[in-house]
Amino acid sequence: MQNNPTLLDSLIQLLNGIQPISKELEIALVKRFKIEDVKKGKILLYEKDICKTLWFLCDGLLRSYHNIGDKEITSRIMYAGHIVISPGSFFTQTPATESIETLAECTLAKLSFNDLQEIYRKFPEFNYHSRLITEQYFFKQEERLYMLRKHDSTAKYNFFLQHYADHLKDIPQKYIASFLNIAPETLSRTRSKLAKKNNTREIY
Repeated sequence: MQNNPTLLDSLIQLLNGIQPISKELEIALVKRFKIEDVKKGKILLYEKDICKTLWFLCDGLLRSYHNIGDKEITSRIMYAGHIVISPGSFFTQTPATESIETLAECTLAKLSFNDLQEIYRKFPEFNYHSRLITEQYFFKQEERLYMLRKHDSTAKYNFFLQHYADHLKDIPQKYIASFLNIAPETLSRTRSKLAKKNNTREIY
């Protein structure tokens, strides 16, 4: 797909929401980002590969996961408006400790690591936006780690509903259970209990 500035409107709005960007920076970003349509089930990054691309998720749904033995652990779920990287790998250009997979058909705007560095050099103002986005990423990770320390599966699932309710039907149950670090059977019982408590049907 050719570049479509309209698809990047949400990215520009995100950046302007942090601090208004110059017209020159906006033009440079629109020029450098490349739009790509990706099918469901595509692995954007494999564990142990180096993350050389930053993606902006225009539309769709992604997850990141890592392997412990023969078990996959879902660590992040990302929807439209998210900036997607494997942080440790991207910032240090070393092998990733996670994989990134599409959970639905996605439209992505991608930017190479080298192009990003060039934009940093030409537009020092962009370093400020990058710092705040990175800070927000680590805040979200801290939120999830705090959630994982909870022993109550209901509290964990309520956390999921608070942050991902709009995407509940699009995320396989095994990935939700993995994300919350509970067994699929525990997730099923928790959902049934909440449905009975609220006198509603379970949402799948």
